[in-house]
Amino acid sequence: MASATALAPLAQLPLDRTTVERLGHTRGEPDWLLADRLASLERYAATPLPTGQEEEWRRFPLADLPQADFSAPAAEAPSEYGSVPLGASRNGVVFSKWIDAVREHPDLVRAHLPDGSGMESHAAFRALNGATYGHGSTFLHVPSGVSVELPLYVHKRWTASARPIAFRTVVVAEPGSSVTLVEEVSSEAGPAPRLAIPGLEVSLGAGANVRFVRIQRFSEDVWDIGYQRYRSGRDSEIGSFNVLVGSGRSKVGVESVILGDGAVVKLNGLVAAGARQRIDVNSLQVVDGKASTSDLLYLSALYESAKAIFYGVIRVEPTSSGTGSYQECRNMLLSDHAGADPIPVLEILTNDVARCGHGATAGALDDELLFYIRSRGLDRRTAEQLLVRGFFQRVINGIPDVQVRARVLEALVPRIGRVAELEAQVA
Repeated sequence: MASATALAPLAQLPLDRTTVERLGHTRGEPDWLLADRLASLERYAATPLPTGQEEEWRRFPLADLPQADFSAPAAEAPSEYGSVPLGASRNGVVFSKWIDAVREHPDLVRAHLPDGSGMESHAAFRALNGATYGHGSTFLHVPSGVSVELPLYVHKRWTASARPIAFRTVVVAEPGSSVTLVEEVSSEAGPAPRLAIPGLEVSLGAGANVRFVRIQRFSEDVWDIGYQRYRSGRDSEIGSFNVLVGSGRSKVGVESVILGDGAVVKLNGLVAAGARQRIDVNSLQVVDGKASTSDLLYLSALYESAKAIFYGVIRVEPTSSGTGSYQECRNMLLSDHAGADPIPVLEILTNDVARCGHGATAGALDDELLFYIRSRGLDRRTAEQLLVRGFFQRVINGIPDVQVRARVLEALVPRIGRVAELEAQVA
């Protein structure tokens, strides 16, 4: 029987109205945005942190969570934004730092503020993000019918510090629009563990097409606890790619909600972790409408004493018909001390389903395959790199842009090596 202590919620990270108001005033935000921050603060005050008894948090203890000081000046992130193609800029595409978008397009930002709703498991941290987000926040709006042909890039780098990292990214793709956004986040190692709370909200209008790629390369002192929310309109298509190679602790909540018929959702992830990294992904795929599809594919390569946890739920709503959904989580263990816990859950609330299923595996490298590759004169490390690269290829091939694929591969170099060098050794 669990003790009363085990069931008690963790003490909330201290945050008060004065601190939130100071943050808003320091950034020169208008009253309506401060009111939105304070509404998030109220939700945070009313939402206890997870106790560890919830299924989503059972394998990610919060006892050592860094005690973030939000009263200190917010951690700065010198962000590098790629340019918007001239044609897209002339057609009204807005892609800029959050604070600049608020000043230059206040009505647009206000119309698309997140409402605070989302998957229950991450409610407390979502509210904390809504009250404290600052440097590194981004706003992207693509008007109806506009296609941004080239990918948009932003790299956010946080300097060494003990200050918490809180930022939000809001992407709005109006009906019939198309865009690819690549967001890379990294940090220098600081003097003590620090907390990062990233938030992502992506809204797709009817017929919109969005590709979102996040490359997470935080330093190992960072606890990365964030959420991502995708809302898909009729006949829209979202391709999401999370590349997780950094941080000592990562907890990511990925939520997809289908709001119209014929929507296509593809949630993809690559995890390359070593040392004592712990990467924990929760997903919620809400499938609705007629003939919509929602597929998830997460692949993990785990070295040393790294651990990957995946707890994912597909919920097929009773109002849906003829939908297809699948959830797949594969884990490659490259050490006797590495581990993985893939846990898929299906909630099918209708009998009118085209397909709904899951697959999950965790296992070591195939010794015969490894022997065959090494027989070509390669050492064990190089052979492992080739196998991991091949293992990851299913997700990498799903990234349509060659330059974006190259960025993802570059982030994975410490684990899979450089493609040209590996191929030269095999030749």
